[in-house]
Amino acid sequence: MSEWIKLLLKVIGIFLVLLVVVGGTAYLTLRVLIPPENIEVPQIVGKKLDEAVILLSKSNLSLLVTGEKYSDRIPPDVVISQVPSPGVKVRKDRNIEVVISKGKKAISVPPVIGMEFREAKVFLSQRGLKIGYLSYTYSSLPQDEIVAQDPPSNGKVSQEEGINLLISLGFEKDKFYMPDLIGKKIEKVKALLESTSLSIGKIKESSSGKEGIIISQSPAPGSIVTSGEEIELTVGTGSREKKSSLSKYKWIFIKVRIPLGLEKKKVKAVILDEEGERTVNYGWQSPGKDLWISSRVKGRGEVRVYVNDELFQVEKVKE
Repeated sequence: MSEWIKLLLKVIGIFLVLLVVVGGTAYLTLRVLIPPENIEVPQIVGKKLDEAVILLSKSNLSLLVTGEKYSDRIPPDVVISQVPSPGVKVRKDRNIEVVISKGKKAISVPPVIGMEFREAKVFLSQRGLKIGYLSYTYSSLPQDEIVAQDPPSNGKVSQEEGINLLISLGFEKDKFYMPDLIGKKIEKVKALLESTSLSIGKIKESSSGKEGIIISQSPAPGSIVTSGEEIELTVGTGSREKKSSLSKYKWIFIKVRIPLGLEKKKVKAVILDEEGERTVNYGWQSPGKDLWISSRVKGRGEVRVYVNDELFQVEKVKE
């Protein structure tokens, strides 16, 4: 090969090398002078998952779910946290890592029907469940037992929701108006009360009436009474006067306001006077209700009102 051709090829080779060097230097200079595009990360916490994906894609960013958590406040499929944080600048096509909500943690509802209310209350509390609304009904189940529940057993409920319970008041007794027994003979009254499913409780004597004739009764005539309730009677003694019995009878009326709360309260009154002690049950009463307690009292004494078997109110009775 001639010398001039070799020289030409050598010159061309040197030119190509210089061209590559110059091109690379120019590229590096361009990279330094014009850095790659950075994108500000948008706020996606609180967004639903599909909304967050669309919002990131508009900024040439991607979404990557890295975890899920239960939340009582945040609905399912809503972003709870993100990395990087909003406002940080990143390169495009960067993955934004998020944790999303799984919603409220559902708990399987256990069966409580047939349990006594206090037992069911402890049983549910041990499983992290609350009691919601309480309702009451007469039923064949014993008093205070659970008749029904909502949600039913094996249903699902969150820890913040409550189990609604229907509680038995026991068997509903027959109710009717108290007959007027005043002026009737005690022998005939016994037969009459037996036919109405009532029974005679205490029988007191008084010298102010004819022998064997009823001169007062409790409950009073016209009062609503239930089957099996005991009736107190005062019977005249006639000539068999008891001079030592000088104290007089009188009626008392006491107003009792049932304590506030979610549950009905069991109320009873214990009357103490010169004739001894007797108890009157007023059953289950609604919270906040004004209950009037009436009784016939002889001489001095007091009336003790119990709410859920705890002493709630005491009223002294003077002659």
